[in-house]
Formats: sequence, structure tokens, C-alpha cells
Amino acid sequence: MLAGSRWGLLMAIDEKSVRAQSESAYKQWGKQWDENAKRISTIPQKDLLDFQNSGIGKAALLIANGYSFEKNIELIKEYQNNVDIFCVDKCLIHCINNGIIPKFCIVCDANVSYEKYLKPIKDKLSETIIISNACANPLWVENGNWKDRYFFVNKDVLHLEKRYSELSGCHNIVPAGTNVSNALIVLLSQADERGKNNFFGYDKILLIGYDYSWTDDSYYSFDKDGGGKANYMKMAYLPVPSGRIAYTSNNLLFSAKWAQKYISTFGLNVFQCSKDSILGGKKVVDLKEQLQYQYKSDDSAKVVEALKERREAMAKIDGINKMIFNIGRDHFKQVIRTT
Repeated sequence: MLAGSRWGLLMAIDEKSVRAQSESAYKQWGKQWDENAKRISTIPQKDLLDFQNSGIGKAALLIANGYSFEKNIELIKEYQNNVDIFCVDKCLIHCINNGIIPKFCIVCDANVSYEKYLKPIKDKLSETIIISNACANPLWVENGNWKDRYFFVNKDVLHLEKRYSELSGCHNIVPAGTNVSNALIVLLSQADERGKNNFFGYDKILLIGYDYSWTDDSYYSFDKDGGGKANYMKMAYLPVPSGRIAYTSNNLLFSAKWAQKYISTFGLNVFQCSKDSILGGKKVVDLKEQLQYQYKSDDSAKVVEALKERREAMAKIDGINKMIFNIGRDHFKQVIRTT
């Protein structure tokens, strides 16, 4: 077993290791991704720009499947109307069954079970928007009384975004994460090699269930043993801010390191709300206090309208420039023809 400090996550995250993971995944799932992308090409596509800066003045609560989600579920239920809730695929059923209504659910996995995680609640989704990777299990978008459906294609080190954009007809290009939990952080920020970004505009992004590890309490939320994983996946022991010892696996360790580097590199306002996690985010904060955050949330509508006006003005300027260019070119050609 490995031991070390919370930040000594023991696995270097560099382009070589990320590329190796991406190549391995594509080799294993590429054909299935192709079929899934083709299948959703018949569904009308919508632009993620619909949500740009929609979160200004508010906090977003991102829910993953670590035990800290279950541990705080009553608190989340109490304050759910004060935040916008985003959940990963496997958490949706736990949210719905416990009276929590996510605003958004993200789906990334080509094989995440529809029968187990969605079918039992497929008629209870009228207030939830699904945002699905174009290569994810298409049964999730083909079923359910969703409020709306959006898709995205990942931009990755293999440059597969062109392939899957063409196959699916989806033009929402989002940087890739290492798993569905990290993909949700990336979706909201969309920071990439071009620099820092905060696409959805939330003042704060709060994490719960983002444990990347487990203690003796439980492996997952509502699944103490994780099908035996709580025992056979123990590959490292690490101290967490609560003072306890947590267990983790190589894959979880990799994703935790990747997420921390992503958050730190771009200085994102991503805050960890569990003290039983190996991921610290920008800072470890109190969940109850942060769930009550709001500040001038009406600024969102002002910014959205201002950006719309700017786009329209820029389009008008482009049109004027083209008109001037075409007039100039026409007169130049006439001079050539007549001289």
C-alpha cells in the first residue's frame, strides 16, 4: 500500500499520461462511440450559449457519487432552492428519490446503465435538463420526460472533436475531463489552452460527493461496498482534512490530481464542501454556509442581454465591413476593365 500527504498524490499528470489514457479509452470504446454519435444525430441540436453567464450572482452545487453526498443529503434538500444543482448520471436517481430536483444532469459514459439509473425515474424529470456527451449511452436522451436536451463533444489530445462533431451534428465543443465528475467541472468553466474562463458564470462552484476516495463509512453514496471495490480497490491510504484516513485507487488518484491541477492552473472558484476528500479545490468550505450564497443574481440577465447586444452589433459591423469591401472591389475591377 502507498501512503503520503493529501497533496502528494503520487501520480504525475502530464500530456504523456493523459494521451496514454485517451488512446487506451479510444481503442476500447471507439466503435461504440461512433455508433452512439450517429444515433443521436437525428435529435435536434441546441447551443450551450443558452446558458452562458446564466449563473452570475449564484452558486452551483455539483453532486458526484462519493459518500459525502449521502451524508449531506438532508442539508442539500433543505437549501436546494437557493442554488442551481448539477449532478452526474448515477446520482440523479438518488437525488430524485430523496426529493432533490437537479437543474441539470450530465451524462458522459457510453455504458452507464439506463435500466438501473434512469428507467425507474424516467417520468420524474420534467424540471431537469440533460446535457449529454454525444458519445454517451443514447438511451438516456431517448427516454425520460426531460425539460430539455443538450449535447456536447469533447476536445481532447487526440483531436477527436472533429470526428464526433461530424458524426453527431453537435457543435458544442467542450474540453475533455478524465471522468464524468471532472467533466462537469470543465463543462461549467470551459477553461482551456486559450486561458481562464467561467462559461456558465457562477460566482461559486461547490463540490459534494467529489471525494475521489472512501473511508470506512461507505464506498459510494447508497452503496457501502461498491460491489467489493471498497476492499479490492484500496491502492493508497491518504489523510484528509477531517483527520481521518481515506482509501483510494490509481484511477481515482489520477482524476483527483487532474482536477486539482485544472482548478489551480486556471484559478477557478471551485470549492470543496467535504472534509473527507483528497481533492481540496480552491479551498475547503462549509456546505451549509455556502448553500445560502447569493449576490445580485439579477446581474445575470443584464450581462446576458449586454452580450446579446454586443454580438448583434459585431454582426452589424461585419456586415458593414463586407459591404465596404465589396464596393471597393467592384470599383477596382471596373478600373481594371476600362483602363
